[in-house]
Amino acid sequence: MRRIKHAVVALSVACAATGCSVYDDLTTSDFAKQDGDAIVAAASEAMLDVQSMRITGQARTNGNQFFLDLRLDRDDNCIGTVRFGGSSNIDIRRVGDRVWLKGESGAYNRLSSTPLPRYLLDRLSTTWVLFEDDKDLRKACDLESFLESFEVVDLVAGDADTGKGTSSGKGRGKDRTDDLSGEVPTVVGDESSEDGQKVVQLSGSPGGQHDELAWVRSEAPHHVVRIESTSMQDGGTIAFSEFDEEFEVEVPKGKDVMRR
Repeated sequence: MRRIKHAVVALSVACAATGCSVYDDLTTSDFAKQDGDAIVAAASEAMLDVQSMRITGQARTNGNQFFLDLRLDRDDNCIGTVRFGGSSNIDIRRVGDRVWLKGESGAYNRLSSTPLPRYLLDRLSTTWVLFEDDKDLRKACDLESFLESFEVVDLVAGDADTGKGTSSGKGRGKDRTDDLSGEVPTVVGDESSEDGQKVVQLSGSPGGQHDELAWVRSEAPHHVVRIESTSMQDGGTIAFSEFDEEFEVEVPKGKDVMRR
């Protein structure tokens, strides 16, 4: 009994010193008690106001896996790394319509439709390549396009004109496979803790073939902090963080750039 008492006292002191949140973890916030439409609408408003953020995680496209660590903003700035498979990296920088790439030979071989000669691969791995007015590359490093490609916009943004979210409205775009739009109902799951903040889970199952999930912050602003798709072909897990934090993109020096 004496040891138990000492343990209780020690725990009480620790909680007082560190802000123990056992009670908070056992309670459900008012936000998480709302229906799917209300939660989606709140997340919509928060995400439409985001000016910049960091995107990290892994995803699959046509069964090919890649890993992301990008910082993007609405002023067309972007910096980060994309890793293909196990170890082939490619660094990317964007300022406006200009995009610079520098990557390992394995990454360029994956991106090229034909094998590249060794001398060119060696040069590409040590030199930035400048692409100007390349729509595909700009889209790959564009905040709004990126959100749209992973269905976050359609999950939380709803109608672009009204800014209202919906858990059952018709989605935008083509070849929709990984979203919670259309007639797929959005299910509100349990509230949990992620990176020290409360989040509420939303989920759906388009066509009943795989699951789509999103985690929304319970406290305002109600950002989407993570999305996940169990699709074997185009699934993955992407985390969103560092909302509205400024970052700088260092433009490569002219002597380190090779023009196409």
